[in-house]
Amino acid sequence: MATPSNKTFTRAEILNVNALTEAKNDAEAPFLMIIDNKVYDVREFVPDHPGGSVILTHVGKDGTDVFETFHPEAAWETLANFYVGDIAESDRAIKNDDFAAEVRKLRTLFQSLGYYDSSKAYYAFKVTFNLSIWALSTFIVAKWGQTSTLANVISASLLGVFWQQCGWLAHDFLHHQVFQDRFWGDLFGAFLGGVCQGFSSSWWKDKHNTHHAAPNVHGEDPDIDTHPLLTWSEHALEIFADVPDEELTRMWSRFMVLNQTWFYFPILSFARLSWCLQSILFVMPNGQAHKPSGARVPISLVEQLSLAMHWTWYFATMFLFIKDPINIVVYFLVSQAVCGNLLALVFSLNHNGMPVISREEAVSMDFFTKQIITGRDVHPGLFANWFTGGLNFQIEHHLFPSMPRHSFSKIQPAVESLCKKYGVTYHTTGMIDGTAEVFARLNAVSNAAAKLGKAQ
Repeated sequence: MATPSNKTFTRAEILNVNALTEAKNDAEAPFLMIIDNKVYDVREFVPDHPGGSVILTHVGKDGTDVFETFHPEAAWETLANFYVGDIAESDRAIKNDDFAAEVRKLRTLFQSLGYYDSSKAYYAFKVTFNLSIWALSTFIVAKWGQTSTLANVISASLLGVFWQQCGWLAHDFLHHQVFQDRFWGDLFGAFLGGVCQGFSSSWWKDKHNTHHAAPNVHGEDPDIDTHPLLTWSEHALEIFADVPDEELTRMWSRFMVLNQTWFYFPILSFARLSWCLQSILFVMPNGQAHKPSGARVPISLVEQLSLAMHWTWYFATMFLFIKDPINIVVYFLVSQAVCGNLLALVFSLNHNGMPVISREEAVSMDFFTKQIITGRDVHPGLFANWFTGGLNFQIEHHLFPSMPRHSFSKIQPAVESLCKKYGVTYHTTGMIDGTAEVFARLNAVSNAAAKLGKAQ
């Protein structure tokens, strides 16, 4: 545990894009970060951090707003144990601080207006309606699965939609938008995300919380770390710069980047299966071996059982109601492809094609601006709101992640107005135009790769 020393620091002493790398190479080096103009050394806290290794994303950075956005009031008491000093009075102003201050005021206002209070009836309806999609899918395959390939395709497609919507609901529960008591949020998240969808809650939190902490930050955001299958920025084109031209890896990477617009939908067809496999590996005994030993997320038996239950009912559905090997394969591939495309289409609309930030830029940029300029809102409507699970209000969600989705439409005008006041780019578009922007970005990176003669 760090001992308070009342030392005074300048921001320049703390803000360092390479701070984490340097500290990892020195067992005695501190993991310093700034929160509310105080300096904390969190090195000894990393193994006990409930969110796991996401805390490392703000070593060498100002973590004030990300801390306040994601933590309950009780977390301040824990944080105090790792206090080591303060930022000098003369060095407390930060770029765009007025804008960040007004976003914080908005958060307080929205809390006072009850926008953080979830409607339990709304979520009960959403869960019930989604389970009815699964029931319909199961009814179709149970009644006609052995006699009709078309029925299997329809049932599998509905199952894909069910999985997609389970993803959005699990997202809401695990962001604690629905219940203040985190036990119930985690429980519903384990059911909808684990048993129904097949995704590990711990894997998802580890990946998704890191994305929220560093959206579209090259080298930090796992959601854009998809090279060489899909490459979202010219930053990524430097990864294999030193690999000899004759190397098979480079040839494969170059081929994928140059042709990624053509492979986009085929790749998305296997996205869900990839995430399911990642989830299984994550909850295995050595599934987090790639992480620092002190930053691994504890995995409960309940979580492991939830994934086992998912694959049990999924395979039982196919082998009990279909039996024909060819139709079983058709059912498996269609359900995976439908869900993979539906999930990934929304993920792509959220951030892909928006600015990708370097680590150096991220250090000097305030938390809220980073959330806004990397996000894309999609015009609301009955279908868009349902299809995206409310994530068409992506900017609002990133600013206020624990706010229930049914409040986003109420706060959107105020957020857009504030961005306009301070000249912060606020981008909103339609679903088709947004998807076109995604393709335009993929094509631009392909063209850049062709000109550079090196690709991921």
